[in-house]
Amino acid sequence: MAFFGVAVGYLLEAHLSPAGFTAGIVTLLIVYGLQLAHSFGYLSPRLSRRRYWTFGLQVLLSYLPFLTFAEAWLAAPGVLAGSALLLLPARWKWPTFAAIVASSSLLVLESGTGRGSLWYGTVATTLTGLVVFGLSELTRLVHEAHRTRAELTHMAVEAERLRFSRDLHDLLGMSLTTIAFKCELARRLPPSKHARLQQELTEILETTQRAFIDVRAVSQTYRAMSLATEVETVFATLKNMGVHAEFRGSAGPLPSDIETTLATVLREAVTNMLRHSQVGTCVVRLHREQGAVRLMVANDGLDDRPPAAVGNARPGTGLDNLRDRIEAVDGRLTAEVTDGKWFSVTAVVPLPAKTAVTRHRLLRPVHPCEAEIHGSATVA
Repeated sequence: MAFFGVAVGYLLEAHLSPAGFTAGIVTLLIVYGLQLAHSFGYLSPRLSRRRYWTFGLQVLLSYLPFLTFAEAWLAAPGVLAGSALLLLPARWKWPTFAAIVASSSLLVLESGTGRGSLWYGTVATTLTGLVVFGLSELTRLVHEAHRTRAELTHMAVEAERLRFSRDLHDLLGMSLTTIAFKCELARRLPPSKHARLQQELTEILETTQRAFIDVRAVSQTYRAMSLATEVETVFATLKNMGVHAEFRGSAGPLPSDIETTLATVLREAVTNMLRHSQVGTCVVRLHREQGAVRLMVANDGLDDRPPAAVGNARPGTGLDNLRDRIEAVDGRLTAEVTDGKWFSVTAVVPLPAKTAVTRHRLLRPVHPCEAEIHGSATVA
């Protein structure tokens, strides 16, 4: 609007006839309308796609009217220089800008205003083009920043929703499976087994309370888990379900994020095992190897379904969740079927060269009679 006002001021000083003044105003409106389309292309996508045609039209309207309006039209090349910087390819924009500035200098000389105005006209055209380009580019960047911020907000909300869904699945899977198993067992107990029924109901209550703790933990951004505690929980659950379980190996102290990830892998692998197989034996192996820690969970009793169906084939659950968690700590997860009836999940996570480790207790034996889990521990 300011540049348009300057151009109108030049027309008023030229003392044109009413028809000439009207023609000048209409031409100026077209020129500055084209400039708006060039500066804010997102407001008019159709014109933006034809930017070279509109730029050519602006070139004509910036120079041809000079034949009629003379010095009253000296302000037009300035906005044209801004359009050149906005529209043309990188290798052409600055040469074209320089040519427009040079041409405005020639127009000043041709208008007869004197050589004293040459320097002023050249600087004015240069600054006008740079201001038009700078404000237009700034507006585009601000618009893009707002759009990017909206996209990042949407992505953050979506990521949080996926985290919430994944944590619910991974953390509550074993608890809910255990509750379902024990409820079914309690329902089938005869009335004479009152003591056993009380025991099962007590364990159901404890498992439910643990599930409530997991639900509260899901609402937090990060939940640290102890691998040692998870091993004991898994072994206790398998013992109650009549599954023969073996633990072999030791990993020592681990970084908190890696220990939490491996504890989650162990829990989800056992949950999938209980849901999708007629398991009789479960083997868990944990050891360090060349700057990495390896966790393997294997079980027999694989049913006749295809391997892809094991561990929930739906995206976002089961093995897909575990794979995402392992890849988040630069590890890898593999699943395979061996000997027809054995299914194994293996997670390998690299260990940082120097990092702080958690102060979780080391893996303790499942039975008090054993001093430490090194080599092998078995529960039946």
